[in-house]
Amino acid sequence: MKHNFDQLISRNETYSTKWLKFSDESIIPMWIADMDFVCPAEITSAIKKRIDQGIFGYTDTPPSLTDIFTKRVKEQTNWAIEKEWIVWIPGGVVGLNVACKTVLAPGQLTMVPSPIYKPFIDAPVNMDRGFVKTHLIDNEGRLEFDLEAIKTLLTHDTKMFFLCNPQNPGGTVFSKQEIEEISALCEQKGIIVCSDEIHSDLILEEGLKHIPFASLNSYSKDNSITLMGPCKTFNIAGFPIATAIIPNKELREDFVRNTKGIVAHIDSVAFVAAEAAYSNAQAWHSDLITYLKSNKKLLLERINNIEGLSLKGPEAGFLAWIDCSNSGLENPADFFIKEAKVGVYDGAWFGDKNYVRLNFGCPNSVLEEALDRIEKAFSQRN
Repeated sequence: MKHNFDQLISRNETYSTKWLKFSDESIIPMWIADMDFVCPAEITSAIKKRIDQGIFGYTDTPPSLTDIFTKRVKEQTNWAIEKEWIVWIPGGVVGLNVACKTVLAPGQLTMVPSPIYKPFIDAPVNMDRGFVKTHLIDNEGRLEFDLEAIKTLLTHDTKMFFLCNPQNPGGTVFSKQEIEEISALCEQKGIIVCSDEIHSDLILEEGLKHIPFASLNSYSKDNSITLMGPCKTFNIAGFPIATAIIPNKELREDFVRNTKGIVAHIDSVAFVAAEAAYSNAQAWHSDLITYLKSNKKLLLERINNIEGLSLKGPEAGFLAWIDCSNSGLENPADFFIKEAKVGVYDGAWFGDKNYVRLNFGCPNSVLEEALDRIEKAFSQRN
């Protein structure tokens, strides 16, 4: 492997959100979704060159970035995107909020499959809109849609469906059949789908392939907002930049109008980072996937040997959704943090307190240490 993902780097002096979370510095931070790896050298080199120019004014989207992005999506998914469909925005969460403001009128609802990344719940609330939860089924560790429950919960007030594929926190890569079933239900009710596909470049399970929702059929194309971006793929979460891909011209114009005055410009360095990532960092990304697969294998072996814990995925991403429901713990996250000194994300934040989410996008030695601590803490329980 050409790239070194074993390097240990302290982030204490960088005001890292991830590392500042816990006042006890002995706790290993493994909660929020950014990785403890140096980003591709091609990105840092491009950033340095841009900084050396010395002027940082307002910046329009470089046409070359849009060109390389559309080319990459075609190569990765066989989805042919027209350039005019793309709206560049400062982050996927921005897209969720603007989608709510664009699609929903006051009193209308978006459907949110839970457990889910909490900003999916926050977005309609932020925009003074409503939501209805449908609960995903845990099928031997894989989170799947409950179609009958969805049918029951859909009402005439439900105007949008939030899809997260690959799913966060569970890591499910939904099959073509699964998302076609969602598309069919939405078509019956005239519902627009906002599909967050930010983790789509991080598939770890052999034989699986990401299928963009909007690529399914004419309805999904004309009634969807697809969110993609380089931040998770290339570990540049600190540069908020993403795309909202909206083939429907009227919907796209409404979306853009609803960004006015509330959505910030993307800064010039973020544009540079994104273009360098998509243009020149594929070799780094390939090595990253190999490394994450190795970490996932270790995690599965160790976690499933601890009584009371269970882990089956993820199929994509670097976030492990660990089932603690048989552990007898009232607050699993509290136990991981206080007793094992491993700073996981509380599953309650996503909608299920019987789980914890652990970020394994870290050097293997850090993951080994975390697993040693978890094993020891569970073995010493009274």
